[in-house]
Amino acid sequence: MRLALFTTAFAAALFLIPATAAPANSPEVRTIANGAALDRGGMHVKLEFTAPGTVRVMKWTDGGSDKKRSLSVVQSASAKLAIKTAQTESAVTLDSGTLKVVLNTADGTIRFVAPDGHTLLQEQGPAQFSPTGLKQEPKAFSIRQDFKLAAGEGIYGFGQSQDGVFNWRDHSAKIVQANTAAVTPVLVSTNGYGIFWDNYSKTLWNDDAKGASLWSEVADNVDYYFFAGPTIDDAIVRYRQLTGAAPMYGKWAYGYWQSKEHYHTQKELLDVARKYRDLQIPIDGIIQDWNYWDGLQNWGSTVWDATRYPDPKAMYDELHSLNFHAMTVIWEALGPASDIHKEMDKRGWLYSPVGWAGFKYYDAYNPAANDLFWEYVRKNIFSKGNDAWWMDSTEPDIVNALTKDAHEYEMKKVEDNAIGSFARYLNPYSLVVTESVYKNQRKDTDKKRVFILTRSTFAGQQRAAAATWSGDIGADWGVYAAQIPAGINHSMSGIPYWTFDIGAFSLGCQGGVFANGGKDPAYQELYTRMFQFGTFAPIFRSHGSETPREIWEFGEHTPTLIKFDTLRYRLMPYIYSQAWQVTHNGASIMRGLPMDFPNDPAARDVGDQFLFGPSLMAAPVTTPMYHRPPEASVLATGPSLFHTPDGKKEGLKATYFCDEKWEKVCHEAVEPAVDLYWYTGWPEFIKGPKFSMRWEGKLTVPVSGTYRFDLKSFGPKKIYLDGKEVAHNYDSMGSWTIPLQLEAGKTYDFKFETNNAVLGAFRAQVYWKTPAAHARDAAPLTVKDKTREVYLPSGTGWFDFWTGKAMNGGQKVSAAADITTMPLMVRAGSIVPMGPVVQYATQKPADTIELRVYPGANGNFVLYEDENDTYAYEKGIYATIAFHWNDAKRTLTIDPRKGKFPGMLAKRTFKIVIVGDGHGAGIDDTARPDKTVIYDGRKTVVALTR
Repeated sequence: MRLALFTTAFAAALFLIPATAAPANSPEVRTIANGAALDRGGMHVKLEFTAPGTVRVMKWTDGGSDKKRSLSVVQSASAKLAIKTAQTESAVTLDSGTLKVVLNTADGTIRFVAPDGHTLLQEQGPAQFSPTGLKQEPKAFSIRQDFKLAAGEGIYGFGQSQDGVFNWRDHSAKIVQANTAAVTPVLVSTNGYGIFWDNYSKTLWNDDAKGASLWSEVADNVDYYFFAGPTIDDAIVRYRQLTGAAPMYGKWAYGYWQSKEHYHTQKELLDVARKYRDLQIPIDGIIQDWNYWDGLQNWGSTVWDATRYPDPKAMYDELHSLNFHAMTVIWEALGPASDIHKEMDKRGWLYSPVGWAGFKYYDAYNPAANDLFWEYVRKNIFSKGNDAWWMDSTEPDIVNALTKDAHEYEMKKVEDNAIGSFARYLNPYSLVVTESVYKNQRKDTDKKRVFILTRSTFAGQQRAAAATWSGDIGADWGVYAAQIPAGINHSMSGIPYWTFDIGAFSLGCQGGVFANGGKDPAYQELYTRMFQFGTFAPIFRSHGSETPREIWEFGEHTPTLIKFDTLRYRLMPYIYSQAWQVTHNGASIMRGLPMDFPNDPAARDVGDQFLFGPSLMAAPVTTPMYHRPPEASVLATGPSLFHTPDGKKEGLKATYFCDEKWEKVCHEAVEPAVDLYWYTGWPEFIKGPKFSMRWEGKLTVPVSGTYRFDLKSFGPKKIYLDGKEVAHNYDSMGSWTIPLQLEAGKTYDFKFETNNAVLGAFRAQVYWKTPAAHARDAAPLTVKDKTREVYLPSGTGWFDFWTGKAMNGGQKVSAAADITTMPLMVRAGSIVPMGPVVQYATQKPADTIELRVYPGANGNFVLYEDENDTYAYEKGIYATIAFHWNDAKRTLTIDPRKGKFPGMLAKRTFKIVIVGDGHGAGIDDTARPDKTVIYDGRKTVVALTR
């Protein structure tokens, strides 16, 4: 997408806030609390500091308004700030001491200036307003503001995107939710600023040679917040001050989570938990996905199917006795037989479209509906012992709208929600629904911290204790590689907790290519690499369909999985301390390199590495080294491939039926292939949600050999050759047939049929693998050099975590990366606490701690500890211990402990290791620490010899 994205929106009746005005409309500047306002002709601009480093910009035109209901902003009105105001004939300057804002009184454009006088960002031209052209919002405007970016400036954020983009310079972004897109209109810059564009409708970012711009489809005004740096971290801190802090999770949430789609019975789930404890594989959480209720008619009922889950409370109790925490899925989509559906329907709180499983979504923009939802959730799940929530499909995905275009199209057809149209409030459903669960659980108890996992995100959602996962991705190396910049940009949008389906949700569909199953060695190699990456995601979770995901299911790779799982737990003191930094200081765990190295141009486009906390740099391996992955299938099409049944025309006879039983013909055509992708509406001849279709003809393959059909549709998928149905040996959201031997020149009678029985998005496609593709799949993969190139940012030294070898920054190195290793570097000056090996996060206090010091620079670290759960930390019931490394003097200073909490260790042991080549390296305890210190809470200075 380039600037052309904006063309349609502005082609009709485009007008600008006027750049000049007649003398009668001379500039009028008014002083307002913490800012200034300008009215000139039809132009209205208001600047208001909400904090010394944050300014709100509002612009509107006659017919618009400065009134705004913000769902994201929670900061209360600011006390009077010390804002200095200066005015000339052409400009008004507001100076908070942290940020200067210069308003051009002639055209209303704004320049943001750092205290040292350099320009952080400048608007390019006045704001633009045009009619929406939407029947839902006839009085509103589409809005746009252009900006002039600096040469070489890096732009990051906009939530999670799956297109592999890291730096948004010279790119376009569509900020619309979808299954695998979790978006938020927040950006940050290497120039040391951030922007929150406070709009909930479809929004577009574009950057090209003409400049950068933000456009939104529905608004009464331009409304955005500018955050001064000077660092990206500072901008994110200001964003969270505006939209809410991210609460801490229980310590258990930062451990390993086992999930699958789905555990079928109470016994199956408990057997998995018992086996983990029997095998002594570290784990904290297990997840119950969908279908614990009684059939599709009871979708999202919150009521357990008594035949398969006879005693949910006993299930939770046993999990707790095994020191597991349980997460249970809840849906805002409610099946018609459920009591909650009936009660919501009686009160008029359900949207009318019937979703893909026969459910209806409730109106989460209605606070009363949210409270009713919680009543059912509390009674049937929370009261029985559940610990965490999986809130699936919070875009919401009513009708399998897998693309942004489809989601936009379908949601705009839904009737207005409680506060307005879905054209205006397209994106923040997940914000309002997760926040309601967070607030309601907090009302019930402060003894258990809220932990929510959800598939969508929006600005402010961090305050709801909501972590985002990247949606229903497919098993493919390219899809996996795209997860890394997706997660980094999500974090750089100010929402710190993110994860993904380790192993991918689907093996052979939804972008996945591994239709040979989970025991395919090529898939197991991919799984192992994804698991290694997941070890350093803020939330560590395996999930997916079609094949078991438990750690012991991966044969020769199981020891490697256990190795990385163990490393996660050894790093728990480091991770939990970073979680406290997130909550108390607005920090980020998953950190793009530009956050720490904004002045290193070479780091600005490195989207396949990231810092995990301030010290560890992960470089996941994203290419296969041992087994060649299967090629993706291709559309079955081409010259002379298909002919109509009579043989007279190229293509297939396509017959469409206006019922789901292939009886009432409503359209016929000749089509070159089976390739329907109806994601933004159906053709006119389809009159209702129930329809079916059949393609028939002659198939003549060009080459003899092995073929395999890949059938993509949501409904049943049947393919026939010479009158016989071809069997499938892979069935999920897509389906693959068994391999077939076909002869070149021979003609086969071909038929494919499917149907649809739900509203909305639909597809029917026939892909295949040809003999040439099968031959390429069979060729051995030879990668002799099992390494990965890693960029070491400049301005600091680095250490290889696995060897302890020191390296200089500002260079690329070839790091060891065999299947048992993922490159992991540590920044010089780091202090990394490593706890004992445990089976779960709270098995015992983190004692003894091996304190690894990476020399070459001064360093600091604050160890945080509390009761591991409850909200007592909000009342100051926790303890911190600060460490300081003086590199020149070779001394480690341990400050007096601050604070206390029940169960705190009065004395503890620190084994101090000065890392070097072969010393203090890898997962295992260092055999000979440099010093052992018994710490009793008083200041301790440890001198270490060279």
